[in-house]
Amino acid sequence: MDETEKPKTRIFSIKTQVGKEQNTADLLNSRASKTDLNISSILVTPELRGYIFVEGYDRERLKDVVKTISYVRSVLDGDIPIDQIEHFLVPTSAVAKITEGDIVEMIAGPFRGETAKVTHIDDAKEEITVELFESVVPIPITVRGEQVRVIKRKEEEKEE
Repeated sequence: MDETEKPKTRIFSIKTQVGKEQNTADLLNSRASKTDLNISSILVTPELRGYIFVEGYDRERLKDVVKTISYVRSVLDGDIPIDQIEHFLVPTSAVAKITEGDIVEMIAGPFRGETAKVTHIDDAKEEITVELFESVVPIPITVRGEQVRVIKRKEEEKEE
């Protein structure tokens, strides 16, 4: 077989015990390096519990190797097209789901536990500017997007 006929990788999905996805991936990676199983990558995503994705060449060889991993339930039939899991590969912005006017709770930093209203969003820096409700004088404070949790959306207020 010459270079132009190189086999193409395929993406397989493995059903695992919920909460044991990372352990399964680590064990599979370890076993693959000790055997002749050729794996290009393993994807564990927190959004999809009970499943991991494996990029490899041989489904039957993969099934043989995962039989010895107790957390694995099964290797699902069929390949997964890359476009179905692509959104897991691109990191989402910390401020993507926050809009101006949302009510947020500070979950980190010196104002932890305080509630505030979002007054400005800087997508490029992934920062938001908020005004704390409990402060006597409304002072704008700029924090990182991951330091807040939305507790009430602006559009929910209009419905009431």
